[in-house]
Amino acid sequence: MNLVVKICGLTRPEDVEAAIAAGATHIGFVLAPSSKRYVTLAQLRRLSAGLQNTSVRKVGVFLNATRDFILEHREAGALDILQLHGDESADFARQFEGIELWKAFHLRGQKDIESALEYPARYILADGASGGSGTLCNWDYVAKLAAVRSVILAGGITPDNAVEALRKTGACGIDLSTGVETSPGIKSKEKIEQLFKNLKTL
Repeated sequence: MNLVVKICGLTRPEDVEAAIAAGATHIGFVLAPSSKRYVTLAQLRRLSAGLQNTSVRKVGVFLNATRDFILEHREAGALDILQLHGDESADFARQFEGIELWKAFHLRGQKDIESALEYPARYILADGASGGSGTLCNWDYVAKLAAVRSVILAGGITPDNAVEALRKTGACGIDLSTGVETSPGIKSKEKIEQLFKNLKTL
């Protein structure tokens, strides 16, 4: 299985370019107004322009948004994937049949694992205590889920611990935002490059 490496919370064209040049398979735009990394509809159009001929896949991150809001942003950014990061129900997710969907879960115990197992999504994104917090999630829970579902590990992942995280959890991908930043929404080209250098040791 090819490793999924998503650089998320992108807000600047130069950071999009750095992520793609380094080897990211996916890039993420946070479309939740409450986030420090929020990008507007107009920003999304600018950031995603010119990426049609690249192999990188564009992910829109939504938090308890309406179906209309999600579809409007999907069209504006030519998004390949919708990532639901709130309390969206399985029934809500089923409204997007035919579109690749990822769902974030904060794994705090067996109940969360069971909910994630049944959710209609291509990938389960195992996040820390809260989205964008940069805090680690419980890797034992992630490993338990990754044994039966395709899991992308997020929350507190950095260039320094990415390889260890993948080895210990069996996740098929990682999602970094805070771990490759100098400040919220501002990425470090050097950190992104270091991440991919370290991943070559897998």
